[in-house]
Order: sequence, then structure tokens, then C-alpha cells
Amino acid sequence: MMKNLKHVLLGTLTVLTVLFLTGCWQKDHPVRTSLNVDTSTLTLAVGESATRTATTKAQWDYQITYTSSNPAVATVDQTGKVTAVSEGEAVITVSMDETIKSWYAAAIRTYNVVVKEKEPGPAPVVTVTDLSMVDCAGNARATMSTANCYMVHTAGDYKLPLVYGNAIKDGAANTAAYTGITNTNTTATFPNHAGNAIDAPWITKATTGTGADKGMGIVVSTAELLWQDAQGLITAVGIIGDYLTLTVGKNASEQEGNAVIAAKDAGGNIVWSWHIWVTKETFATLTTITTTDDTSIGTQGVNWQIYKVTSVNLGWVATGGDGKQGYNTYYQWGRKDAFIPGTWNANTNRTVYDISNTPVPRLTYEASTTATIADNIKNPTTHYFNSSTKGPCDTQYYNMWDARQTLTGNIKTATKKTVYDPCPAGFCVPTGNLYYFMCNGISRSELNWDATNKGKTWRQTTYSSNTTGPDLYFPASGYRHTGSGALSTVGSLGSYWSASLTSGIYSRYLRFNAGYWYYNNYVRAYGIPVRAVAEE
Repeated sequence: MMKNLKHVLLGTLTVLTVLFLTGCWQKDHPVRTSLNVDTSTLTLAVGESATRTATTKAQWDYQITYTSSNPAVATVDQTGKVTAVSEGEAVITVSMDETIKSWYAAAIRTYNVVVKEKEPGPAPVVTVTDLSMVDCAGNARATMSTANCYMVHTAGDYKLPLVYGNAIKDGAANTAAYTGITNTNTTATFPNHAGNAIDAPWITKATTGTGADKGMGIVVSTAELLWQDAQGLITAVGIIGDYLTLTVGKNASEQEGNAVIAAKDAGGNIVWSWHIWVTKETFATLTTITTTDDTSIGTQGVNWQIYKVTSVNLGWVATGGDGKQGYNTYYQWGRKDAFIPGTWNANTNRTVYDISNTPVPRLTYEASTTATIADNIKNPTTHYFNSSTKGPCDTQYYNMWDARQTLTGNIKTATKKTVYDPCPAGFCVPTGNLYYFMCNGISRSELNWDATNKGKTWRQTTYSSNTTGPDLYFPASGYRHTGSGALSTVGSLGSYWSASLTSGIYSRYLRFNAGYWYYNNYVRAYGIPVRAVAEE
């Protein structure tokens, strides 16, 4: 029995010895292993990435390492993610720890990475809004209507046709805007920058065209931002074909403002210019005033007229006072050109900037008895004064803003807008009868002066049978003096042009101070605000 026990113990010891030695061998020398990873060539574009994760069938856990031969071309992290950095080639090596690599070549794998330049994607879609195809609220029009002033509400890319003022209306050539009437005190033609009669809508299109496609054949080479009254309002301008292009950098909700952009010929001469008004205003709310043909109220004679009056001045930018404090652009009578604004309640010019947002002087004054309408067009930032005609040029025409006007006095017909009218499409400078009615004739005492906001309200309840809509607030924006172009009486006097005259020297306008409304006359070289009315 002892002999059998001895044999059992000896057998057990032998088995344990074999198992121990086998375990030690396997620890130092595992069974043949395999390292699996996709070794086909990996092609990526710059910026792209892909992951190739290696797997193993080793009986023990060993660390797998990933390396790149050229990290400047392609990098790899320890999860196997390869990222393309630049054009070229690299080799990715995948291996297990050094013990395994020294025993088995199967523990190392490599593959090539080829990196190419990224293919350009499709060009971004840029929406360019044609300002002649939207109304003052930004709503689409069915047909083109052009103007000397365009209202913009949002940042973006825009274009406007190289057309003389409102020479295209509702898609057709608006010949009434550039064909006057032969009379002693009127012009039958309206000159362009070269002094030639405007006889077609387009500045640039061929003279062989017809109707709304006819042009003057003038070559326009460049565009220039003459001024903007807020930095970054306009960030780019240019000429593409028959259009002037512009980029508005700010929404009206964050920055309102004004700018003037000019189109130039190869010689650097300004051919025409336009006022861009970045504003929250849409002219959606108008006050309707039905005038009478005398100073009595409530009786409509044969010459009564309906005016739909806008709620703010051209170029108005509110700065406070619930929209009643602010500033606006100024205009010499008969000119289309918006002059730089001032500041609220001060006779101080507002700082204006060029396209690089550098302050620039953009108001000059010139006393000249020889300056012409063409000179006015070529120099839209020059305030002219002719001591003989008392106007901005050497003429005394009655019909610069009202094409068919041959009369002076209290004009009771609607304005026939010309190519020199400064208002947006669908609006114009009112004839004098509007202000005659508002002043109850020549003057009307009313003490509703707003001493806080420096302005006055014309209350529609005063003439409730003749007026519908909200009251009209008029800020006391003063004027630019005829003898210097300097601002005066801002905060104490309000002045507003009409399209009518009392003579070749004097033009009718609305005037008010703290105590009275006046229907008065100014020499035409003054620069004063405009309150537009809807065209009929």
C-alpha cells in the first residue's frame, strides 16, 4: 500500500511540475498571436479623419501602439484615429509591446496614408436684392420702380439700376419725369452731368434700346461711397454691368443711418449719385390730409387735394425721445442730393466716414454765378449759392421738382415728380397747398411746442373732418444757411420744403417755432428738410 501511495505522489508532483513550467513558458513566450488591422491605402482630404482600430487574438492583454511616420501630413492617436493635416503621404505603424514584436513579426502592421487637397465645395449662394424691385417696406414689387433714394432695412448685398432718378416707374419709361414743359420759367428738358438733355431712363444702356430699356450710352467705370454717417453702414460698393452694387453691413435694428454713393465715368466724374437710407421706417403708416381751396375748414372747393403724409423726415435717424429726437438729411430746393445731417438740438455737423470708416470732410460751400445743374449733379456734396438767382445754380426754373409746374403761389395740384426729386419710389415732395392748409392760410397760432424734444405736433383733431390717421410730429431741424452751408436754428425752428414757388427766387415752405405755424418762402439755396407724401 505504501508503494502505491508513493507512485500517486510522484505522479501528482510530475503533473504540477509540467503545469508550472508550461505557465512560465507561456508567460514569457505566448502562443503565436495575430494583430489585425486594415492595411489598405487610406486616402483622405485635408481636414478629414478616419479611424482604423486594431484587434489581437493574444492570450494575454498587451498594449497596442499607433505611430505616424510624418505627423506634418497625417497624425494618429491611440484609438487609431487618423487626421489629415496637409497634402502628402505618411505610413501608419500599428504594433504590440516590445516583447511581442521581438518574437513575432505578426505583431506589427503598417499601412499608407495619402492626403490630398480638399476639393472646393459649391460656391455659397449670395442673395442680391434689387432695390428697384422692392417697396419702402422691403416687400417685392411686380415691376421695377427707380428713385434717387432707396430705403434699406437689413444687412446684406444689394444692387440698384443705373437709372436717372425715377425715370422708370412700374416697369415702364417714366418720360414725364424727364420731359418738362416749354414756358418762360420752366425747362422742357432736364440736364444730366454733361449738360445733355436726359432722353432715356438708363444712364448706361444703349441708345438703340426702346422704352424702359433705352439708355444714354454713358460708360460708368467705378462706384464710390462719398459718405456715411455711421461707421460700417456700407462696407462695399461696385459696378456690375448696368447696376451699382453695395453691401450694407448692419441691420437697421442695430444701426440706422444715411449714405450717398456715386457712379463715376473713366475720368472720375460723378455721373449720378443715390441716397441710401438704412432705417426701420417703412412708410406703412400715413396721415391723410384733405385740403380745401381756401382757409375755411370743412368745405371742399374745386381745387381740393388729398395728401398722404409720411411720419418722419427723409433721412431721419431717431436718437431718443421715443423717436422724436434725432437728425435728418438736408436739401437745396430743386436738387436730388442729400446733404450730411447735423446733430439733435445743436448746430453741429454729424461726422461722416468713407468706405474704410475714416472721417472725411463731405460738405463744401461754393458761391458761384456760373454753376449749372450739371455742376450740381457732378458735385453732390457741394452747397452752391448763386447770388443772382438765389438758388444752387444759374437757372430759376419752376419745375425742378414738379415737372409740369408753370405757376407760382399756392399750387393745389399733385406733384408730377421729376428725376431730381429726392424721395423714394412712390413718394415725392408735396406741393405748397399742403402747408397752406396746415397753417390755415399764411399762419396759425398754436402753442403745442415740445420743449423736451424740440419739435411740434400738427394735431389731426384740429381738422378732424379733413384728416385721418395719426398726428404728425415735426422736429425743429433748422436749416443750412444759403450764404455758408452752415447749420442754424436747430432745436428752435422747423423748416420743410414744398415743390412750389412764389417766384423764380423764392420757394414755398412750412416754417414753425414755439408759437406759430407759417406758410412762408425761402430763397432756394437754403438747405432744409423734406417731408415726403405719397405720389398720386
